[in-house]
Amino acid sequence: MTQIHISIRKPKTGGLDPVTGTLRFRPVRRHFDAAKNLIIAASFDADLSESGELTVDLLPTTSAFVWQVIELADTPQAYTRYVEVPDSKTKVEYADLVEVDAGTFVPKDMAGSQLLKVRRASTQSEAETLSAQYPDELVFFDETATTAKAAAVMSTLESITAEAQTNAALAKSAMLSARSSADSATATQSDLDVLASNANTLAASVANDSQTVADTANAVAAKGESAIATIDSTVQAVKDKAEAATTVLPSTGTTEGTTDTGTTEKTTEEPGKDSTPAKAKKATVKEA
Repeated sequence: MTQIHISIRKPKTGGLDPVTGTLRFRPVRRHFDAAKNLIIAASFDADLSESGELTVDLLPTTSAFVWQVIELADTPQAYTRYVEVPDSKTKVEYADLVEVDAGTFVPKDMAGSQLLKVRRASTQSEAETLSAQYPDELVFFDETATTAKAAAVMSTLESITAEAQTNAALAKSAMLSARSSADSATATQSDLDVLASNANTLAASVANDSQTVADTANAVAAKGESAIATIDSTVQAVKDKAEAATTVLPSTGTTEGTTDTGTTEKTTEEPGKDSTPAKAKKATVKEA
């Protein structure tokens, strides 16, 4: 039930006075409620208080019926309204109820506008076909089929999401592997640069040592040539002195081939030997 608060006033000089009287409520059209009860179009009355107010409990309306409210106040003529009553837990003002047409139940505010047309389909495919065929009409179709189709779509989306996550993980792994390879390549290039630098340094050192050895060899060769020249010079000097010495007697100072007539040769006699004057021997110098 929904509580409806009603307040009715009439004008007077300087303000408003409460209205007394009765209001009659009747459901338009017989219908079945949620408990399968048949509700007939019977009315009941409720009186306004001395303050011109009334709170009444009414069944929420559905597509099967609306409420007819007849205002039997202390006025010459009665006034009738057809209203929708919402399903509300809080009190609703009578003035806020939506007034509808008695025959169509369409709100009066929509008078002259195109009515909403509804079609029902058994499957989603049929609903899509009808929607395309009747673009100005609302098409409903079976809820079970809708749920199954939605579940299938969700399953597909979940599968796509899982595959996308897997691909993302693989891409991340590949990126990390590529980054590791790049780091390794950089480290290898750095090692190669160090080795190349060391090789260049070693080559320069070897070249320097080779030049030093070559210079030393040249110096040794030059000194050898100088020593050989010195030895040759010394040998030649010795040769010259030897040749000069062959022309001089060792102790007499007399040149070979000259006879000293004032001197008697000394003879020696030894038993058993020939007593022959001893001749002076030539001094001989061997070549060096």
